[in-house]
Amino acid sequence: MPQSNGEALKHTRHYFGTDGVRGLANQHLTPELALNLAMSAATVLKGNASHPRVLIGKDTRQSGDMLESALASGFASMGWDVELLGVVPTPAVAWLVTQRQAAMGAMISASHNPAPDNGIKFFNANGFKLSDEMEANIEVCLTEQKWIRQVGSGVGRIHQLSADAWEPYLNFLLACDLPKFKGLRIAVDLAHGAMVDVAPAVLNRLGIEVHYLNGAPNGMNINDDCGSTHLEPLRNYVRTHGLDLGIAFDGDGDRVQMIA
Repeated sequence: MPQSNGEALKHTRHYFGTDGVRGLANQHLTPELALNLAMSAATVLKGNASHPRVLIGKDTRQSGDMLESALASGFASMGWDVELLGVVPTPAVAWLVTQRQAAMGAMISASHNPAPDNGIKFFNANGFKLSDEMEANIEVCLTEQKWIRQVGSGVGRIHQLSADAWEPYLNFLLACDLPKFKGLRIAVDLAHGAMVDVAPAVLNRLGIEVHYLNGAPNGMNINDDCGSTHLEPLRNYVRTHGLDLGIAFDGDGDRVQMIA
């Protein structure tokens, strides 16, 4: 059972940092830890629903599939229905949690860190990062391991969603100020990461000239001398081709740098 805020905060946190749980995939952040984190989060956040839903997204790291399977299994074992979004940026997961009325969301990514690292970040039903108190409760549950696994019809289902599932997110972005880009010639560094499908799906609808860089993820090249933390190649490309603007994303698409 979740502890009171005071009891939870007395617990020394060993797993959650400032932005979820991160570490070297399969060494520090193992499938076993991902499974146990999911079961603990499911226990703490379940509420009264018989089959609450969780959305899971990931970036393009090779370890993402492994951790996605572990997370999904953990939630399903606790009676949660799991919807897999596939490769999407972190903000899409947060936004779609509310749009699809899910009980929580999870993003598998280590942001701008190198490919061997990975991480897990949870969102509440409002699309916000979990509070420190909630993360502390999850750690207490993880330590005690007093999970109540479901059997029979109580076990949750796992669904792989199509790209149509994040179409509402694309429409949301298009309703922002993006049309102001019309008439510009731009370069976009996708960092071989989570924006590899979403960014072209949005920008190509604006009818502008876009040069896409680093859009061929192979599982190990995310953030590798590219993206928002390595701007020099983008800067050189913009200058060489006489473009108006350069845009660089990080691996999970929640950070952007622009070069004019």
